Amino acid sequence: MTLGHPSVGRPAALRDPWDDPLVPTAGGTPVDLGAFPTTSLSLDAEPVLASWSKRVLASVLDSAIGAGATFLAFGDQSVTVPFIGAQIGSFVQPDVQVVPAASFNDNGWVVGAVLLMVVMQSYLGVTPGKLVLGIAVVRDVDARPIGLAGTALRWLAHILDSILFIGYLRPLWNGQRKTFADSIMATVVLDTRRPRRHRWFAPGGDSLLDPGPPRSWEAPSAPRWWRPATALGAVVCAVGVLLSFGPTSGQTQGPFEISCAMTAPDNGLLGLTGGTLSSSSATGTSTRLGVTREVGGSKGQIKATWEWSSTEPVAGNVTLRASFAGTGSPSARHYDYPAPVGAFGIAIFSLPTDALTGLGDSWTWNQTILVAGVESPGCTAQWTG
Repeated sequence: MTLGHPSVGRPAALRDPWDDPLVPTAGGTPVDLGAFPTTSLSLDAEPVLASWSKRVLASVLDSAIGAGATFLAFGDQSVTVPFIGAQIGSFVQPDVQVVPAASFNDNGWVVGAVLLMVVMQSYLGVTPGKLVLGIAVVRDVDARPIGLAGTALRWLAHILDSILFIGYLRPLWNGQRKTFADSIMATVVLDTRRPRRHRWFAPGGDSLLDPGPPRSWEAPSAPRWWRPATALGAVVCAVGVLLSFGPTSGQTQGPFEISCAMTAPDNGLLGLTGGTLSSSSATGTSTRLGVTREVGGSKGQIKATWEWSSTEPVAGNVTLRASFAGTGSPSARHYDYPAPVGAFGIAIFSLPTDALTGLGDSWTWNQTILVAGVESPGCTAQWTG
């Protein structure tokens, strides 16, 4: 018995053209498959899986883009952005509490950045971080991007990965380097700069030049725009990293509470006895890459309290005034508030978040009460930071 080519004896309908060294064309002229490039057409090719370190670094780059976008849009504060990696956090000192003051959907540019990331991941298999690192998320079955619904479900499945970070560490020992989300959604992360196109944009589907798994896990070549897009992604990632980790200047003042002392007894109608100034979060400014933004961002985080001795409820024309003067301010700032009618002995008002901005390292705070236009003796304190 003589063993011939593997295709000998098979019915024509079941014969794999890849079994034949020569494939006839419509005109009858045989084509030698050996003439085609073999880099992405190797038979029964194994996928080249992305390393855990590349996946982590790509996530950090994407997170830096999200953190940089929120810095530009909302200032120096904690804003959680979905999908764009793990939120890096605020830019202030680690021992300073920053109260979240905004949502990512409060700014159209941030929403646009999120949508762009989602679309890129859905239909190209990459985000800017993955594009720069040369990795792509694709389906197990055909090595193509997983689409919008698959991307959304995979992001939700990462909730399992976040439990004690076990899922994110799983690629270190899993044979297919999969997180729990990858296993649930039947996805794999390839080390490639030539990911196959999404099925909507793949002309002709699987072909001799791009047969798909298990023959090939990559496209024969990347689109012409892929290299410029990678360069642009590198620039975006670099800007995000500099806005997240780069040198910072500016003034930052953490949570505080200080009390003022009377300069003289107030014998007026209400009889001011003192007051306090407090902030539950960081205040000030941060400057990165020449861009200055406020720290904190939430209005009403700086509060001033007036206390008086009168047991009669407030009535008539009564104004509560807080004044600030500092080494960095050319003139005093005054903030006036109408005293609540019917208030007994105390009133609390929130000052603008920029009330202390630009005052310098040393400033003086003064509180008074104006009754019918007559100002009481002041309650004063000095801050040196």
